[in-house]
Amino acid sequence: MAGRRQVILAIAVLVLLCAGAAAALALAAAPASAFDGWTHDGASTCASCHNGQPLTDATCTTFCHGGRYKSFPGKQCWSCHVPGADTTPLSTPSSACSQGCHLWNQAVRDYTIPYTHGALPHDGAAGYGKTCLDCHQTSVSIVDPGGSPHHSGVETPPPTCEDCHNGVDAGAQQTHDGNPCTSCHTGMNRPPVPATCNACHPATTFGTPDCLKCHAAQVHNTKPQPPACSDCHGDGYKQHAGKVACLTCHTGIAAFHHGQSKTTSQKDCRACHAKRHAGKNVPQSTCATCHKGTGTGPAAKAQHSTTVTKSYVCSTCHSKKLHASALGSGITSCRTCHAGKYHATQRTPPNSVCLRCHGRAARHSNGYGCALCHRSQVHSSRPAVPKIRG
Repeated sequence: MAGRRQVILAIAVLVLLCAGAAAALALAAAPASAFDGWTHDGASTCASCHNGQPLTDATCTTFCHGGRYKSFPGKQCWSCHVPGADTTPLSTPSSACSQGCHLWNQAVRDYTIPYTHGALPHDGAAGYGKTCLDCHQTSVSIVDPGGSPHHSGVETPPPTCEDCHNGVDAGAQQTHDGNPCTSCHTGMNRPPVPATCNACHPATTFGTPDCLKCHAAQVHNTKPQPPACSDCHGDGYKQHAGKVACLTCHTGIAAFHHGQSKTTSQKDCRACHAKRHAGKNVPQSTCATCHKGTGTGPAAKAQHSTTVTKSYVCSTCHSKKLHASALGSGITSCRTCHAGKYHATQRTPPNSVCLRCHGRAARHSNGYGCALCHRSQVHSSRPAVPKIRG
């Protein structure tokens, strides 16, 4: 009986030892890691790709993707198509582009850090749900996947500004003064002003901090032109006499509007009109006394009106009384006797002017000018007869 028990115990120990050895063998044979069961693109068995050798690009191109696909320089198929992952492009969120491979560093201008074009993928694009794949296509077409920059084996440049700004996908823009877009746009957002402008238009000459206030419409012009004066000064201001351009008189407006001068340095009337009255220069401040504009507001001034009026306001400078005005002579203004042009040397009126009223004195003058004896009486409201001596 005791011998039978020993036999049973020995068999039990042997079974336990075999089980332990089997378990140890099983653990030793198990791989360190393994993907879940997965069949790539309809491959019938694992051996379709796994032939006992490490997978290479040749494995992919030889068995299934014959000649149509080449890895991106420096990469291989499995750099992007991880075993066990779906290879359908649409299943990969666009964030995988910037967080997976395209890691751009602006400082060194290379793909080294996560890059999503900043807070806005493109100025204004974030609000429209734009993603990487909206601008950076991974394939030329569905029927030509080999044309993709990821599958062509060659490096391809990113899309140019004109690829999107073609008037269809986005507004077409001309290059500013012939310079490429990247001259001002170092990123994909609006460049800072005035720092960007001052790169070409130095602050020492163009010192205004708000360039776009006047030049917003000029930014994308091939040949920028300054805005017209009437764009801002359009309420009543007109070209002088209907033909003189603003810049003819206002010679310092560029420096004034760019913060380099406190005045527009405009010319005065005498710069163009060298007129003299009674043989003397007309003071600049006096021109507006006689010359008015026909409009209202700023156009009421002659220099800002298309039509300039002429008024004879002699009393502004002359305090003389009207000749015999108290006697009902019909003399109503200086122009009754002084018919000469304002911008001319004024002569003493001839006898013929006096004889309009004093016809009985026709022979009395005996050929002499009336003013020879009556000079002191000409501008008296009640002329008196002069005393004759001798």
